[in-house]
Amino acid sequence: MKIILRAITILSLITLVGCASTVSRNTSTVKEEKVQITKFQPIKSVNLNLNSRAKEKLPDNLNFSSDALLKKINSTLQANQYLNTNNLPTSISVEVLITNIRTRSGVTAIMLGPLAGGDYITGDVLIKDGANTIDKFEVDVTFAWGGAMGDTDSRMNWMYESFANKMTEEIKKLMPKK
Repeated sequence: MKIILRAITILSLITLVGCASTVSRNTSTVKEEKVQITKFQPIKSVNLNLNSRAKEKLPDNLNFSSDALLKKINSTLQANQYLNTNNLPTSISVEVLITNIRTRSGVTAIMLGPLAGGDYITGDVLIKDGANTIDKFEVDVTFAWGGAMGDTDSRMNWMYESFANKMTEEIKKLMPKK
């Protein structure tokens, strides 16, 4: 009976930490008084790049697609009416710098699940008004599920969507629409 109880406890803990997304801030690079924009402006562009560490990991993480992530970020911002699709005059842009990635193969994720470690995407997001950085935060998403939920398309789509949603939530806090 104790073994069954322990197994249930372990599985419950794995379930709780199977997927997560967080945002963290380092306000030393952005002055606190500059973080809140008073006037909403739509975002004119989003650029996504990988730093040298992420580029080095790219050959081992073939499931990761910066194009797919950028497409999801743009579609999420557009759906929330934060992306400038009407060519309005605006100086706000977003730069996303992916700093760390890991993606398991589909077989590994399905067969070993959380025992093989999790997939993750970590990136810095800079909100700029012209050349000035007005906000900076880090988005980190992790996916450790396995089994039927471990197929590559489901994992990557969840991570791209989660990254885009977390980023958009922070932008909404920074530039609330009336």
